[in-house]
Amino acid sequence: MSQSTFHKIQNIFYTSINRRLLELFLICVSIAIIYLCLNSRITTKIIQIQSKPNQMRLNAYIITENCTSLRFNTTKENIQRVFPNFFTILCYLFVPLNDSRIHTASVPLWKKFSSNLLTFIDIWTYKIPNDLNSNEYEWTFIFEDDVNFVDPSKVSLLNYITTLQELMYNKEIQSKHGFLYLGICGPTFDNDNQTLISKNTNNSLFSEKAFGYCLHATGITKRRSRLFWAEISSYRPNPGEQALDVQLRSYCIRSNNHFYTMGSNFHFPPDTGHYGIAYQDRGRFSTTIEK
Repeated sequence: MSQSTFHKIQNIFYTSINRRLLELFLICVSIAIIYLCLNSRITTKIIQIQSKPNQMRLNAYIITENCTSLRFNTTKENIQRVFPNFFTILCYLFVPLNDSRIHTASVPLWKKFSSNLLTFIDIWTYKIPNDLNSNEYEWTFIFEDDVNFVDPSKVSLLNYITTLQELMYNKEIQSKHGFLYLGICGPTFDNDNQTLISKNTNNSLFSEKAFGYCLHATGITKRRSRLFWAEISSYRPNPGEQALDVQLRSYCIRSNNHFYTMGSNFHFPPDTGHYGIAYQDRGRFSTTIEK
């Protein structure tokens, strides 16, 4: 074999090896790229899954005279029954009747009206705006200590969480109104055909705008709560105004700001004037205002 022929064979051999090495290298690079892409997708999925537990429960305050009372604990159980694991339930004591801000009238009823008014002013104006959550449109719920609920099974639901969220994150309700009744008394409903029908309830749970009485179960955003009393009080005084719910009703009428009631087509207990998913359970607890 000549030397030139040998060199040609050697070059072909080395070229073949280099080509195979290059192919092997490209295969390794491709595998690495595929691995990185898959790993990136897996990481993203893990982050999405981990973000869910970080969603904080909403605060729910129960206004009461005694945080260990039967009234408080029963109301807490009622809330947890229809909103399981949805709220952080907190106790909020009424402003005591010996507070220097209490009405000076000798009639006990006026002192209790005053205590109720001051308690809501404190929660709306100071407590909710100072909570750690910085979201101006986040909701807080306030319950009085005699609240019960229409059973969700009446509208084919296990609980009211999803239905409440539909209203909470409705653009008009969250951004414009910032206030929501879960229960109302003696309402006058709007006739503007803006009824909201909740999903997954067989078209049997409505929410309509109204004005009326009672503040036993309400929701309010941080943004609304900061100035709510200032707005209400700017329409005072009103003829024969008494408790805060009466003042709120007058504000709604005069300002034409009406708010939605969740479950406005529920009238329960019958012939009590209560509408909505929440009602004052007078069969279990009597009112403390008139005592």
